Amino acid sequence: MAAAKMTRTSFGTLLTPVHKKIFFDSYDAKEKQYDKTFKTDTMEAKQATYPHLGAFGKWAANTEGSDFNLSDIAAGNTATFTAKRFDKAYEVTWELVQDDQYNVFKGAGKGGSAQKLARGLAATEESQAASVITGGFSSNGYDGVPLFSDAHPLANSTSKGGNLITGELSDAKLKEALTKMRMQTDEAGVLCAAHASRLVVHPDWEFTARALVGSTLQAGTANNDKNTIPGLEILVWDYLADDTSGSKIWYVQDGSMDNLMFLWREKPIFDSEKIDNKMDYRFYGYCRFDCGYVDWRGLVGSKGVTPTETGTGTK
Repeated sequence: MAAAKMTRTSFGTLLTPVHKKIFFDSYDAKEKQYDKTFKTDTMEAKQATYPHLGAFGKWAANTEGSDFNLSDIAAGNTATFTAKRFDKAYEVTWELVQDDQYNVFKGAGKGGSAQKLARGLAATEESQAASVITGGFSSNGYDGVPLFSDAHPLANSTSKGGNLITGELSDAKLKEALTKMRMQTDEAGVLCAAHASRLVVHPDWEFTARALVGSTLQAGTANNDKNTIPGLEILVWDYLADDTSGSKIWYVQDGSMDNLMFLWREKPIFDSEKIDNKMDYRFYGYCRFDCGYVDWRGLVGSKGVTPTETGTGTK
């Protein structure tokens, strides 16, 4: 069967499948980092809410024939996600196709437009997710304090919850973070058995992290003490370097707990449309998503710097 002839009115239709394939091939080829620390899910509407309830606390002993021990459970705060639109487009002219400039017919288009569009989307997802962490030391969240704070209110307790430490990544600080996570409690002040399984670091901490976790003996010392830090999955998250404040963030995470969430409302699409009153076509990508956190438990983080830090919830 003969190939369809490209005309001024059909070239966009013929080019779209080529560019679309390159877009999604390029998008899928780049391994994501954020989905190693964020749980990905979908939104059924423009908004998704995660209400928090209090907790009953420990059970009380009782005697035979007695009424049940009754307790009230308080309403907590609600984490809300709102889908945001992200898009990008480029245009291809009839003349560009006719001259086959930049291999547009092969799908490269303007020096690789379809491919670059995909790479831009991948970077957007990473940056949006990373901003939850980089902003997590100063921007207040669903409970009125930042993600990383020692002042998290508890619905059924007068105590405060904490997941903030300060200082550079080191043997002592990592152990402090691991211990602090074990001390985290539910809304009634009862231990919630959070245990770190993952260490996420700014690129500057990569080799420190690997030495701390991978060494047989204690890292950073001349003694022969055995390294007692448990085996942790290490994620070097390049996009934590988006932070321009001088911070070199690192944090530990319990991977079994739902805390960081990346929610898709509409996954990426790629398509084209003819531009009114022109022979040209516009190729575009579009998606909607939001990301954030639904709980601070199972996370303990540091800005990774020693100097005095300011802002709500920081030291």
